[in-house]
Formats: sequence, C-alpha cells, structure tokens
Amino acid sequence: MKKILIVMLLILFAKLSAAEVNMVYFYSENKECSPSFMEKLQNLTFVNIHKYKYEGNESLFKSLIKAYDAEENLPSIFVGNEWYYLGEENEGERLLKDLEEFKNFNVEIPIKDGEIIYPKPVCILIVYDKENVSKLMDSLEENISYIRIDRVNINENEEIKKRVDKTPAVFIGENLYYVNNISSIIKEAKKYEKVGISFPSFYEEKKICILFFYTPGCPSCQKVKDFLYSLSKKYPLEIRKYVKTIPENAEMLNYLYKKYNITRMRAANIFIGDKFFYSVSQAKEIENEIRKWLGTGLCCPELGKENIEEEFKEWTLLTVIVGGLLDGINPCAFATLIFFIAYLERVKRKKAILPVGLAFAVGVYISYFLIGLGLLHFLDAIREIASLYLYTTIGIAAIIIGSISIIDFFIAKKGKRIILQLPSFIKKRRGRIIRRITEDKKIIVLAIISFSAGAIISAIELVCTGQVYIPTLTAVIQGTSSLKLTALLYLMVYNFMFILPLLIILSLFYYGYSAKEIGEMQKKSYAYIKLIIGIFLICIGLYMASLIL
Repeated sequence: MKKILIVMLLILFAKLSAAEVNMVYFYSENKECSPSFMEKLQNLTFVNIHKYKYEGNESLFKSLIKAYDAEENLPSIFVGNEWYYLGEENEGERLLKDLEEFKNFNVEIPIKDGEIIYPKPVCILIVYDKENVSKLMDSLEENISYIRIDRVNINENEEIKKRVDKTPAVFIGENLYYVNNISSIIKEAKKYEKVGISFPSFYEEKKICILFFYTPGCPSCQKVKDFLYSLSKKYPLEIRKYVKTIPENAEMLNYLYKKYNITRMRAANIFIGDKFFYSVSQAKEIENEIRKWLGTGLCCPELGKENIEEEFKEWTLLTVIVGGLLDGINPCAFATLIFFIAYLERVKRKKAILPVGLAFAVGVYISYFLIGLGLLHFLDAIREIASLYLYTTIGIAAIIIGSISIIDFFIAKKGKRIILQLPSFIKKRRGRIIRRITEDKKIIVLAIISFSAGAIISAIELVCTGQVYIPTLTAVIQGTSSLKLTALLYLMVYNFMFILPLLIILSLFYYGYSAKEIGEMQKKSYAYIKLIIGIFLICIGLYMASLIL
C-alpha cells in the first residue's frame, strides 16, 4: 500500500512539475492540418493546443503575423518565439522536433488577456568596468535571432557590484556567467532562443527616448514606424510619436529643426539625443546611436515651439505669386477678355468697357477662388491617405506638361499650331455666346452678364489654366502643413495675381490702347509665356520629386 501511495505521489509530482507548452493554431474551413498530424500533437501530454478559426478572428491573426514577422498563410501555429506554416513540406516535422526543446520550459500562450506576449527576446545584461564589450555584443547579436542586450558599468550600479566579483560578466535571466569564452556565453544564451528570457529581477532597464514626427499615410513614414517597432523589441525604447500635420506638433518640429540646424524638410523625422535621422536607409546608424545609450538611458528633452508660418512664406509665397501670374498670362485666361472688349469697342460702347471688364475680372476671381478652395480641401484630405501617390502623380504631370509647354515655345516661334490649348469647339462657342449676350444691353446688365461669363468661362478654361493651378496648390499644401489660414491667404494672393493681367489690359484700354494693339502684344509674347510656364512647372515637379525622395 505504501509503495502504491509513493508511486501515485511521484506521478502527481511529475505532473505538477512537468513543463507545459501552449500553442495557438489558426485554421479555416478549407485550410486545416491533417487529422493524423493533429492527433500526434494532441498525444503529446505537455502540449496544449488553443484553436482559433480564421473567420471571425482575422484581426487577431494579422496582429500575430505582424508580431512574428510571418506570412498570412493557413494553417499556422504560433508557439513561443516560433511560427510554423503547416501547408509547407517538412514544417510539421520541424515543429515536432522543436517541441523537444520547448518541453524544457513553461511556454505561455502567445495571446494573454487580448495582448500578444510573444515573441520574447533573449534579454542579456552585460556588466563591464573598463573593458570594451562591443565584440561580445556583436557576436551575441549575430548568433541569436531575437535578442535584447543592455550593458551597465559595474561602478554605476551598487546592486550589481554586490553580485559580481569580476568583469566582464553576463546575466542570462538570473544566472551569472563570467566571460572567459564568448562561444560558451553564446551557447548558454541560445538555449532560450525559442522562448526568450527576461533580465534579472533586480535590474531595472533605463529607457532611451526617441522623438518621431511623421505624416499619416506616408509610405516612407510607415517603413520608419515599422523599423522603430522592431527596434523596440530589442532595446528599451520610449518612442514618442507626433503627427506633424497637427499645428502644435508642426511648431515643435520646427523648433527642433532650428535647434539641430536642419535646413531641409523630411517626411519622417527621428531625434535621438543630439542626432537626427529620417530614413530606414540609416538603419545601421540609428541602431548604433541607440546602443550608445544602453545602460545609461536617455531622457526625453523638453520641446519648445516655433511658429512655422514664416518658415514657408519665403519660398511658398514666391511660388504662389509667380504661379498665379503665369496662370494669369496664360493665353487661355485673357484671350476671352480681349475678345470681349474688342467686341464692345466695335459696337461703339466704349463707356461699357471699364465696368464690364471689372465685372468680368471679379467673376473670374470668385469662380477661380472657389474652385481653388475646393481643390485645396480635396488635396489636404487626400494627403492623409495617399500623399506619396498624390505628389508623385502631380509632380510627374507637372514635369510632363512643363516639357510640352517648352516644346510649344519652339512650335509657336515657327508660327505653327501649339499642343497645349483649348479645343477649337470651345473657342468657337465662347465667341458665339459673347456676341449674343452683349447685343443691345444696358451697362448694368452687361456688367452682370460679364460677371457671370467670367465665372463660367474661368471654370471651363480650368482645363487649360489648371496646368499651373493644381501643381501650385499642391506645393502650397505641402509647404504650409495644416495651417489652413496661411493656405487660404496664399489662395487669395494666387487669384489676385491671376486676374492682375486682366486688370492691366483694362488699364491699357482705359489709356487709349485698342483691342487690336493689345492682341498684337499678346501674340508677340505668346511663345515666351509658354517657355516661362514650362520652366516654372518643371521646377515645381522637381521640388515635389525631392519631397518624395
């Protein structure tokens, strides 16, 4: 009886002390493990299988895929730090083989209280005095796929000083190892590669602060964000994220630009200590900078604010002024006014020229302004979700149209028909409509008709004048971030510059020039206007390309 009782107690003790390996199994109706393989897994007494049907748990599955840097394939099993796609040959055998290692540890379920707790890094604490431990760190990182290393000077930590007799030394979990041979340290650390292990309980990591300013929807920013996430698994990072399209964040970013003496705007902005980074192409430099602060930590700096409106006004306002003026002298824009005034002149109604011309210019201004306001809101909204594609498309279009405009310069010099112009059917109808609506009307009626005509015709002619309008508005949006008031003021300036040539033409009429004389002046400058517009558009396109790159 005693023997039986002892045996039962031994069995109970063995069960209580036995390791338990928890795994998550994702499957769908058409993609499951074979029944025979599942039976093998279920026969392993130390294995607990937690089943999740993909349908209804898509977001959880995708979160695991991201955490494990895996592929969205079914059926899949996640256990400890490992991922297995069981639709691939030999993956089942690899899982069964790895379970022989897993059974030496208690492996928790990767999902706990709705949070993903795996993969877990192999946390190694290196203690040094005056020794250079870079070689040890490099060797550990080269040989262990998922590792987190911290280093601390023995003279800066009293608790460690009590526990360590000599340096260099290494803590792997609670176990202390003296570094006589790097390969032996790697061998000990690799035991925990599949399950991870925490730093010793007496040690508290010191955080390294990183400031990250980004634009939502920006693909290059997303790459940087994912890279920083991967680094946070290896190092004790405190990543503070700021959306730079929020005005107060934009002001903080501008403050940092001045502090760090940064002269060029970037989509992604990373600040670590006194260093600035902006791309995943700088991955090695970023990681080296982080490693400098291991053990000592790096506090987050106090951030000031700097009004950013003035920063953009110098170049953006110049762009707006030049863009509006070039758009206004575009032949499509004021050929209608010259024709309109010439007709009034021919029918002996010279007194009507000034009020009719002003009404026409105001109609153009209001119509064009409202169109621009709509485009401005559209470009600002779409920037949040598709900024790279938007700027790429408009930038390329600006370069192409600018190039065609320069080709038009050479064509116009030869007196031939240019490429970029309003279709003939619009030109003919424009003239016919003006003739009909101006016959035998009073000045006040003509002014109202002129105002309406200016509004309608400017909307129709956006096909032609929009060559400059849309790229310039895009540059305004990029330049002014989310400062709506500044963008609105720029829009007003742009449209004033757009109607300025019309006002100059009116002044010339007022001082005695005829429609024929002004028409001749316009013809002589026609080719050169095309050249200037082409150069301007190419500059805008290249600027936008530089922002994307």
